[in-house]
Amino acid sequence: MQFKEIIGQRQLINQLTRIIDDGKVSHAQLFVGNMGYGTLSLALAYIQYLNCQNRQHYTIDDPGRQLAADSCGECPSCKKFNALMHSDLHIIFPNAATKKVDKNPSSEDFQTEFREYVTANKGYCSFDGWFHKLGIESKQGIINVRDGRELIRQLSLQAYESKYKTAIVWLPEKMNGETANKLLKTIEEPSGNTLILLVAEERERLLSTIISRTQPINVHGIDNTSLAEHLAKEHPDMPFDEVQKIALAAEGNFLTASEYISQSEQRKTFATLFVNWMRKLFKLDIAPLAKTVDEISGLGQEQEKQFLRYVLNVMRACMLKNLAGADSPYLLSFGDEKFSASFPKMITVNNIEKIEKDINESLYNISRNANAKITFMALSFAISKSLKNR
Repeated sequence: MQFKEIIGQRQLINQLTRIIDDGKVSHAQLFVGNMGYGTLSLALAYIQYLNCQNRQHYTIDDPGRQLAADSCGECPSCKKFNALMHSDLHIIFPNAATKKVDKNPSSEDFQTEFREYVTANKGYCSFDGWFHKLGIESKQGIINVRDGRELIRQLSLQAYESKYKTAIVWLPEKMNGETANKLLKTIEEPSGNTLILLVAEERERLLSTIISRTQPINVHGIDNTSLAEHLAKEHPDMPFDEVQKIALAAEGNFLTASEYISQSEQRKTFATLFVNWMRKLFKLDIAPLAKTVDEISGLGQEQEKQFLRYVLNVMRACMLKNLAGADSPYLLSFGDEKFSASFPKMITVNNIEKIEKDINESLYNISRNANAKITFMALSFAISKSLKNR
């Protein structure tokens, strides 16, 4: 992957190419940020540039050009890294048993599927999207000890085609304890010319010993202008002012923005459910509330999770409207002017943190097969209390 394919992030990209050009490449690096920000894409472009045989350098103030450098995209090394098929590239990632591999699964068993998934999405990937690709959405994936053992073996060998043996650990927070401890020594003291990139979303879930032995690369949200311009190119029939609102609502997350656009009909359904739910839980009229909770809990696990993410985005949009007066697609989708005008005022600095915590806890519980009716009823009581304590 080339840096020019990444949405925004030009300042960070120029820092990364400067590190490589100056020969200051750390053997173990931790790329941290939501995958919708382009975290995996940056890591992939980084290793392609590192191994490129004909790096391109530009004058940044040239009209229309913001990158200081990029890989050529044409040399044999670039073509192999772009296809994720370089002999010196090794990738491990969360996996679980499937119909294809029903016993002792490992990353090695799913390399073809992973390459297809990553290249089709240009690195803008998610754990849920990856497991949807495998057809095992309801399972809890890990990076198991077999993955760690195989990666250590691969990195002990000599580089075959390039200067560096490169390992990518995608979502290392999914490593179980045994795997993390097994990889620790390799991360701390790898063999010569070894580069290990950990590409994570949740830094706090990693072992502190792993964090302390890696160079951090913090990836922040995509700037609104770059995200809006990219969305406008992908969806030329969409009015630009609507694209701008979606970019703002997505908070720098390309995956969130894409999901909003592709699932507009679903969001209309979610909006109707949300409005009914909020009205019922605020009044705490138990019988009608229970009926609405039954409706929500009948969506099925994946839809329930998506609904909770929708609710989380609505709450954040309400907070943003209160602080900056900004509307978002999440607020405009209600189709109820009275509710759209009144509800955002109920989300304040005094209750937003508690509301987000309760929603995220419910999302966690649903992901782990908790009873949906009990989970949503408990969440109803919690949100009702928070709305009244604004």
